Amino acid sequence: MKATISQMFDYFPGNHGLTEEIIYNYQPVSYEDSIPIFSGSRDNIVPIGYVGKKAKNKKGEDIKFFENSCLILTKDGSAGMMTYRDHGIFTINHHACVLKVRKEWEEKINSQWFAQQFQQHLFQVVTSKSDNRIFNSEWFERLEFQIIPYPIQLRQKNKKNSLIKMKILLKVIQDEIFCLSKQHRKTKSLNITSYPISDILNIKGGNSGLTEEFIYENLPETEEDKIEILTGATLERTAMGFISKNAKPNDKKLKTFEGPAILVVRKGIAGKMKYIPKDRFTINDDAYVLTPKKAWKDKINLEWFISEYQELFLKIVTSKSDNATLSKEYADRQIVQIPLIDEQNRIMQKLTPLKVLIQKFQKIENEIDELLEYTII
Repeated sequence: MKATISQMFDYFPGNHGLTEEIIYNYQPVSYEDSIPIFSGSRDNIVPIGYVGKKAKNKKGEDIKFFENSCLILTKDGSAGMMTYRDHGIFTINHHACVLKVRKEWEEKINSQWFAQQFQQHLFQVVTSKSDNRIFNSEWFERLEFQIIPYPIQLRQKNKKNSLIKMKILLKVIQDEIFCLSKQHRKTKSLNITSYPISDILNIKGGNSGLTEEFIYENLPETEEDKIEILTGATLERTAMGFISKNAKPNDKKLKTFEGPAILVVRKGIAGKMKYIPKDRFTINDDAYVLTPKKAWKDKINLEWFISEYQELFLKIVTSKSDNATLSKEYADRQIVQIPLIDEQNRIMQKLTPLKVLIQKFQKIENEIDELLEYTII
């Protein structure tokens, strides 16, 4: 059978006027008084803050609280995202809403299954494909969903929950390995010198105009003519394909680079770094390429630099949102401490086995994500 959201769920809007000032003024006085706050700007798993039970909004109205089994639906920001909650009292701001199964649908729809089954579909129907997209509440009446029998919902949900538990366990193991790697990163050398990044590395931008259409129109004709295109859009699968090295995006000579180098995301997951070996490549304009200056080619291990300063690059972006950007000028001014190359290499010899292990876990995690996108019967 088919049904709309408004047929299956009761809708409860979030709190307007739940500002940072209100949250600050109504801080909880005890653990029992502490209510987590969720928002459309986060994943709705980690609260953006806590507020006391007697909190009032800017108009002096009581803050609305929610509990029991329900879905938190993000309306803007990460629009269309659904998070299932089955325990505890919480509240939300106006960027999200709460959906609770109607009484007459309690034996027909499982809200956790609904979130798992239709998450990708809701992402696809938002009004904008940008990071500032909006979920229009009119869709509660218009969008229809194919609802399978309740026992099959429960079977699918339980199987997917087993995969999610595996994914969480993998994440815990990766975090433990990361903590262990921090111990290995500690240098034993006393010979450490501080430099601005601009003294050590060249930071260069990519090519604007490398659209899918332009790439299609400038495909390489021979093996010697082709050059790989990398992008900061996703670090796991960075390649956009190949293009002719004679292509001229926006009527300008194609910028090409040669490894070893570091690819740094400029916007989106800004600051995220990836090591690029000795191949020749080009990039679009959503990433920077970092290469050693001539005097530093034999003095800097780029893989060591990533392991040591990844956290720094993630911190110096314009914001902590999914739409952050990294400023080349600001990055150039950052002061970093560099030990001798032998010490860098010694640290990387310790870190490499741990890095390989993390990559294996990430591969399994990606395979689980792919399984979760399919219907399990």
